[in-house]
Parts: sequence; C-alpha cells; structure tokens
Amino acid sequence: MPLKLTQPKRKNAISLTPLIDVVFILLLFFMLTSSFVPWRIVDTPLSVASDAPKPETESDNLILTLKLNDNQVWLADQSISLSDQAAFQSLVEENNEGVFIIKAEDGVTLQSLMKLADRLKENGANTVSIANAFAMPESSSE
Repeated sequence: MPLKLTQPKRKNAISLTPLIDVVFILLLFFMLTSSFVPWRIVDTPLSVASDAPKPETESDNLILTLKLNDNQVWLADQSISLSDQAAFQSLVEENNEGVFIIKAEDGVTLQSLMKLADRLKENGANTVSIANAFAMPESSSE
C-alpha cells in the first residue's frame, strides 16, 4: 500500500484585517475632507411688489397679523386664538370671497405661520396669501 506523502491542500483564508484597514482609512479621509454645514433658518421666498394694477376688490382682503408665537392672531386690533374653532369658522364664512392675507412680524416662526394657514384652509378659505413684510433694498446706481 503506497503512502501518501503529499499533504492535503489547505484553503487560503482571506484575511479581513487589510479590508477593515482600508475602510477605516476611507472613512477617515471622507470625514476630514468634508465640510459640515451648520443648521440654519430656511429662507422662504416671498412675492415681490409689482407694478401691476391692484385689484378693485381690495376691500374684500382680510389682513391677519401674527405678532408673536403665542397662538394669537390679530385682526383689526382684536385677538383671536388659533384654538378657537368657532371664531375661525365664522370669520371664513363671512369673508370667503376675499383673500386672507397673513402678515407675520419679526420673530414669528414658519411653524406659526403654517398653523394659521392650515387653520384657514381647514375652515374653507379659498385664497390664503402670505404678505411680504420685508422691504426690498433699493438698488443704487453708482
């Protein structure tokens, strides 16, 4: 009986250490070369005043003012709470043909603005507009 002097072939195992090293080097490279942008306020583009003639039914427009983030809306020096469903429903029913213009003062968050717009739409307002409270800087020709 002949002897087998050759040893059985051993499978070469692939070492994961170099692969992990390469992954960490790539991770480190991308972390160091990327620039992190800090969180910032979202700029919402608002309409700019135009030279177009104003509509004749401007008296139908209703201006609602948000002064603070306190869930209070001001309409002709009267305060209305955003949680007062009956007041909003009667307001929309009385003025549904007009435009509801939302004017926000400095410091009012976009969340408060959208709450008011949603409340008006929930009660059946056809047209809701956001007023541009920021004056455009005059272009100087030098």
